[in-house]
Amino acid sequence: MLKFLASRTGLLFCAVLIVAVLIWRQLQPGAPADPPVYVTTVTAQVETLPDTLAVSGTITPVDEVALNVAEPGTLAGVYVKVGEHVTRGKILASLDSGELAADAAAARSQFLEAQANGAASARAFARAESIRDSGAIAPEVVDQRGAAAAAQGAQIGAARADAAAAATRLAAASVVAPIDGVIAAAAAEPGQYAAPGGPPLFTLVGDTGFQLLASIPQDDVPLLQPGMTATVTLPGGGVTGTVIGADPRIDPVTHLGTVRVALPANPGLIAGAFVQASIDLAPAKILAVPQSALVADAAGFHVMVVDHGAVAARPVTLAALAGDTAALAPIAAGLRAGELVVAQNAAALHDGQSVRLSP
Repeated sequence: MLKFLASRTGLLFCAVLIVAVLIWRQLQPGAPADPPVYVTTVTAQVETLPDTLAVSGTITPVDEVALNVAEPGTLAGVYVKVGEHVTRGKILASLDSGELAADAAAARSQFLEAQANGAASARAFARAESIRDSGAIAPEVVDQRGAAAAAQGAQIGAARADAAAAATRLAAASVVAPIDGVIAAAAAEPGQYAAPGGPPLFTLVGDTGFQLLASIPQDDVPLLQPGMTATVTLPGGGVTGTVIGADPRIDPVTHLGTVRVALPANPGLIAGAFVQASIDLAPAKILAVPQSALVADAAGFHVMVVDHGAVAARPVTLAALAGDTAALAPIAAGLRAGELVVAQNAAALHDGQSVRLSP
């Protein structure tokens, strides 16, 4: 038992002695420090980086027309359905036009009658005028026939206008497609009463394509120029469009502007869909370092700057640019051009650690 205790006491004494020696060596002047580690560095410099503006908005047709009847009446026929493609001039629906057709026919007859009477009056006046100077007819009779011819001419004009109006009303008994496009909505059934000013019977989306209407902060409006490229994110991939321009008005309540992006034909584009997009802005010249040089910490990011054979942690602020996500990170503050930054494995270093540059 005594031998065992002596053994344990000896081991404890040796351990304490070793620790004391190590502490003593660290306290001695000129005690050797940890050897420097080799690091790969890069010089922070100004780069030309792409910049993008993230937006979101709604897909809308370039041309969308709400169609209704121009005359009240009962729908006699509906000839299209939702999703059907129609061409300009196609009749989509028609009213029961029996009464309108009768009115048009009557007005046409009255116009033809007025024309016939006008021709007869004109001939009578011409004959009277030709013998005015012969004494065979009293001058006042000639004047009367001239007045009758003029009055008949006025009646012809009135009858022509009535006939045209009746024909227009008859034509308005049909709902006609004004453009080529697709029927996006329909609320028409045969036998239904329809009247101008009521709910639209059809909504027609034109073949002229779609556009993105996106809201942007007012401070970003000056950044946009017509012709810039915009990429719209869709479930099946992306669609590339072109910025048409920004609306010249800022909403006084939300302080948002609206940018319009023309989009090419694509089956993934659906009117009314809410989508995300990014607009390629003009490239920016800004200080940048490799993405691999960034070290994430509780405050954000820092880099390790090499100075006189040692590294120092330097907090940095990233710029609000897209940058080159595969290589470069834009730096807004915390670093100067020309400073030497550890490019790789900076997270393994600590502030003040000695380093050597890799050959």
